[in-house]
Amino acid sequence: MRIAIITLCIGLLFSTEAWSQKKDYLNSEFQVIEAEDMSAYTRTRTKNAEGLYDVVINFSGGQLFMNGRYQDEHLEIRHGHFVFYNQNGNKQTEGDYHNGMKVGVWKRWDSEGAPLPSRTYAPAPAEKDMNQVVSNKSTVAASFSELDSYIEKNLKYPEKAIMNGTKGTVVVTLTINADGDVKNPKITQSISPELDAAAMQLIMGMPKWTAAQRNSSPIDSEVIIPITFE
Repeated sequence: MRIAIITLCIGLLFSTEAWSQKKDYLNSEFQVIEAEDMSAYTRTRTKNAEGLYDVVINFSGGQLFMNGRYQDEHLEIRHGHFVFYNQNGNKQTEGDYHNGMKVGVWKRWDSEGAPLPSRTYAPAPAEKDMNQVVSNKSTVAASFSELDSYIEKNLKYPEKAIMNGTKGTVVVTLTINADGDVKNPKITQSISPELDAAAMQLIMGMPKWTAAQRNSSPIDSEVIIPITFE
C-alpha cells in the first residue's frame, strides 16, 4: 500500500509540473515554431502561485537571453522585474514593467558590460491606486505587446532638439477604446515643443491595441505612456 501511495504522489507531481510549465521554440522574430533545429531561442514559462507566468528565454546555444514575469498566459502583458542579456552573458538592460509599461529606472550596458545612461520612466502607480483602477475600470488592462519595438523603430528625435541638447521623458495620457484604437492623446508631462510634437506623432501612428476588459467584454481605458529622448 505504501508503494502505491508513493507512486500516486510522484505521478501527481509530474502531472502538475507538466500542467504548470511549458516550453516553446521561437524563431528570430520570437514567433513560436515547431522545429527545434530551426529555432533561435527556447522559452520556458511556469505558472506561479500568484497566477502569473515566470518566463525564461535562452538563445539556441543555451545562453540566457531574458527572464521576467507576465500577467497573462498569452505572454502579452509584462508585469514585474525583467533582465535581458547579450549572448556573451553580459547584461543588456534591467528594470521593471507594470501592466505592460516600463516604469522607474532602467539600467543599460553595452555588449562589453560597460554602463550606458539609464532611462527613467514614470513610476508605477501605488498599489492602492492600482486596486482602484482595476475595480472601477477593468479586470484586464489594455496591452500592445510590441510597444517597445514600435517606439524604438518609429520614434524620431527632432534635429533641433539634438542640436540644443534637449533630453527628457515626455508623458502622454490617452484612451484605448473598446475597438483598440488610440483616442484623445494629451501631453501630461512636457519637455519642449519639439519633443512633445515628436511624441504625439509617434502616438498618433500607433496600430491597434488589445482593449482592456471588464467581465470579459472590451471597454475604453486610460493608458499612460512615457517616451524618453536621450
